[in-house]
Amino acid sequence: MLLAFPFSSAAQLSKSIARSDLGHLVIGRDRVNWPSPESLVRNLRSQNEDRRSEAFLLLGTPTQADTKVTDTSDIFDQVQLRYGTLGADNAEHAVVAVSVGNRLYGAVAAQTNGSWTRIANFSCWCKYESGDLLGEFIQVKDGPVGGSELVLRASGGGTGIYEQTEAHFRYHRGELRLVFSFVSRRRTCDPTAPGPYACQIERRWFYPQNFDAIPGGVLVETHLSLLPLSEAEAEGEVRELELRHSKNLSCKPYRWNEAKFVYEPFSSSTPCKPKPREP
Repeated sequence: MLLAFPFSSAAQLSKSIARSDLGHLVIGRDRVNWPSPESLVRNLRSQNEDRRSEAFLLLGTPTQADTKVTDTSDIFDQVQLRYGTLGADNAEHAVVAVSVGNRLYGAVAAQTNGSWTRIANFSCWCKYESGDLLGEFIQVKDGPVGGSELVLRASGGGTGIYEQTEAHFRYHRGELRLVFSFVSRRRTCDPTAPGPYACQIERRWFYPQNFDAIPGGVLVETHLSLLPLSEAEAEGEVRELELRHSKNLSCKPYRWNEAKFVYEPFSSSTPCKPKPREP
């Protein structure tokens, strides 16, 4: 289920997660009691500023994120509610998110005996993104051994550098766990580097694949070099067209380790047959 509402009127990290694994994604782990997700969304869309502010705080904006977002009189561009089963036990989870310009905030809540508890919250100042920000930032996809995965894509960078990280999470033993992450896109355009000047691009994407009946996936990687003012550089502004100029692809297989609850790399004789990146 997906509810998306245009709205123009108005932590502690797990020890198993290294900060470098998350790139520009900020995440918190404190647990907070929630009202129903539907009522939280209603308050985020309310005409009453106090209700909007209270609901926004319930998202649990990490302290590392932008602290200037305090006036909620007219800031939410979009409010989104998704439901998914992020674990293998068919328990339902709610994912609520809002966008404030290029700043994205969200949280995951679990239900126990009819009551909701926020178990994680996350944010990104994705300042170089445009278009459907929440649609790109948050996705729910099929996971191994039943259930789904929460996929978050956060990006950032500096002068001449752009980097996007993709992180996969699943619910296990009462917490939202990071099970896989990688840099999905990195673009470096340094005009001060020795010539000839070109933009260096890395692209990676992950797709599910079974290996001898064991679920897992394949991480595909490619590198591109685009010359300035070329047709390839112009097409690079459309990321799916960018891959047309990729000549060499490599594949790295991963298997799902149920005991460790994580994807692990392994050696395989399966030839590299990369699938296109999903939109």
